[in-house]
Amino acid sequence: MDTIRPIKNKYFSLAALFIVVLLIISACVPPTPPGDPIEQAMQTLEAQATQDYYATSIAQLSTLQATQSGTIAPDPTNINQPPTQSVPTAVITVPANTAVPPTSVPPTATPVPPTPTPRPCLQITFVSDLSIPDGTKLNAGSAFTKTWRLQNSGSCKWDKGFDIVFVKGNQLGANAVYDLPQEVSPGQAIDISINMVAPSVNGKYNSEWMLKSSGGVTFGSGSDSKGTFWVRMESINGQGVFYNFAESVCSAKWTNGLRQSLSCPGNEKDDVKKGYALSKGKPTREDGGTENEIGLVTRPNDAADGYVQGVYPAVTIKDGDKFRATIQCEAGSTGCDIKFEVYYTIEGQKTTSLGTWHEVFDNNWTNVDIDLSFLAGKQVVFNLVVWNEGSTQNNRGLWLFPIIYRTK
Repeated sequence: MDTIRPIKNKYFSLAALFIVVLLIISACVPPTPPGDPIEQAMQTLEAQATQDYYATSIAQLSTLQATQSGTIAPDPTNINQPPTQSVPTAVITVPANTAVPPTSVPPTATPVPPTPTPRPCLQITFVSDLSIPDGTKLNAGSAFTKTWRLQNSGSCKWDKGFDIVFVKGNQLGANAVYDLPQEVSPGQAIDISINMVAPSVNGKYNSEWMLKSSGGVTFGSGSDSKGTFWVRMESINGQGVFYNFAESVCSAKWTNGLRQSLSCPGNEKDDVKKGYALSKGKPTREDGGTENEIGLVTRPNDAADGYVQGVYPAVTIKDGDKFRATIQCEAGSTGCDIKFEVYYTIEGQKTTSLGTWHEVFDNNWTNVDIDLSFLAGKQVVFNLVVWNEGSTQNNRGLWLFPIIYRTK
């Protein structure tokens, strides 16, 4: 565009100069006297010639301009006709026998199967509750049997060296450890039953359990093998056990004849000299029979005048309540010679005896049933005591199912 503009200016300047020259020539021609026909004809011819020359020059200038600008000049004989512009025809040359590259097809990705998660060696899958479903309501102090169905979902076999162990919550009168009753291969299921007692105090209770391998590894359910299986039940009012002394053994304060405080529960092997108290879910009678009801085992300290005493929290007694227990020496306690005592204390009053019973190892026992109606409406503290009667050999006293029973 910068080259075309100077050319245009040049030709316009020439045209303008040409017109000025004509005007000067025309001015130099003397005017024709009026009435001279020859002179008038000559002037007409000169004017026509000048006009023709001017038109020709304009046409040439227009053609030259069109050539320089690449456009077609309009026809001066038909100035109203729009100019036509030739459109160049595009010519595409295709080389002969040119190979067209094939369309690229992306390769199909082969799916990679996920890596299977390896099964843990020790794992439980809970299948179902076969008894005492969650939320079951039971009379306080009543005995029941909880049964679970569990599957071995691990890769290792459960052998008879495995145990069922209590891990948290309320023990509900059961032992802390039970033997697994049979071997269980991976994929197999087993039914596990434990005898328990509903707590004597009203409320909702939870007891959680797991398994322990013969190598000492505690395991349960879930991907991390840390889940428990459980009992969730509710103790309610009504006829039945109101308070269970064996189940509540560690709520009492235990001392011995040396006036030493004892830990609870005690240890049957390590605490022989200082004495102990503990509960057993399936105690054994003098005659070797096993009981389903919970028992309280008490052993005095190793001295002729030794004793073991438990002072329990105060409870409110109602009309018709009774203290009940079956007292004896524990199985295997040959040579046992002991005295059982029960005392009660009302706030502001002295401690009073409810009864005294002497027991030896003779395959016999004593059933105790004491009416507590005279204490109705009072907050009462009960003391359970066992004394050595001269001998200290195997003096393990068993209180079988020691309770306060509500009759109405």
